[in-house]
Amino acid sequence: MRIWIAAGGTGGHIYPALAVAEALRAVDPDLELIWVGTREGMEARLIPPRGYPFLPVEAGGVYGMGWRRGWKGLWRVVRGTLQAWREMGRRRPQVVFTTGGFVSIPAALAAAGSGVPILVYLPDIEPGLAVRILSRLAAWVAVTAPEAGEALQRPAVVTGYPVRRALVEAARSQEETRQRGLARWRFHPEVPVVLVFGGSRGARRLNQAVARHLETLTAEAQVLHLTGPADLEAMQRRRMELPPEGRVRYQPVAYLDEEMGEALAMADLAVCRAGASTLGELPLFGLPAVLVPYPYVRRHQERNAAYLVRHGGAVMIPDEEIEERLGEVVRDLLRNPGRLSEMRRRMAALARPEAADRLAALVMEQMKGLGSVQAVRVGRGQ
Repeated sequence: MRIWIAAGGTGGHIYPALAVAEALRAVDPDLELIWVGTREGMEARLIPPRGYPFLPVEAGGVYGMGWRRGWKGLWRVVRGTLQAWREMGRRRPQVVFTTGGFVSIPAALAAAGSGVPILVYLPDIEPGLAVRILSRLAAWVAVTAPEAGEALQRPAVVTGYPVRRALVEAARSQEETRQRGLARWRFHPEVPVVLVFGGSRGARRLNQAVARHLETLTAEAQVLHLTGPADLEAMQRRRMELPPEGRVRYQPVAYLDEEMGEALAMADLAVCRAGASTLGELPLFGLPAVLVPYPYVRRHQERNAAYLVRHGGAVMIPDEEIEERLGEVVRDLLRNPGRLSEMRRRMAALARPEAADRLAALVMEQMKGLGSVQAVRVGRGQ
């Protein structure tokens, strides 16, 4: 039995699909899982080493790209759809599972033309253009939370956000994982830890804010800072400007993969963007957060942040204010342990650690033609 997984471009699309792929392998190790993506995206680097056959197709963005780049992106989608169509004749899947993004369009269009069922999962609260299009072709749509179905105007299955198995295991033994993290970064167990991260490539605005407020931050807490590769050297130089006691409390690293569970388990507060992964990973570890939505991706991150703020697990600061306010906001939260504890409780209440298994079960049901998925209409007033 064969499944195509169409996901790529950014970690926000890749990592939830990876979590579902892991869950599918756990259900049936003999499943053939073929990953469809582009040669230019992160998926080309991340997926083959994990043992998944990789099928490259062309794809490109269309919306908000300007007319020249938009037409070029559309032409690449057409070429990619033809490539996927031809591959359907050789390695036809029983199901195509996708997490959206422009990378998913060629595989999904080829599947629709071949009568192969499409299963769409929306990681963000706000659906992007690709998900809006694919939801009309899909056998079913799954969403992270009921609020995520408002704009789709069709029944959806609420599964939660699928988190990688390694993170789920880290959260299940959180205190043990925390101790490993403290030992790895040589942090003191009695001093709070702030985790700053901006996605797989870092976030320049967050890095600038940390650089500006580093003395304030290290006076209150220990800071593990995921800078991204581009800014690591600059933040290492900034670290050397601190007094010796401050240097011990600040650890900049470019990127974490397998060690991310230790970082999340160890932290008392996160400062981060509001990509889709925050909807799964922060609740899984009950980690309160200061969220700084990236302002240049339509409303996706703003809607994700608003969801976590509305449920009491986070506070939100606009991108243009973070350089001015970071030190003050972090200091006030850390000096109010009662508020931080309540935010932790409310964040943990949103956790759905079974989400990847739930999505894998839905894929298997569709493959076997059971037709037993009970979708519910989600939206305003529900």
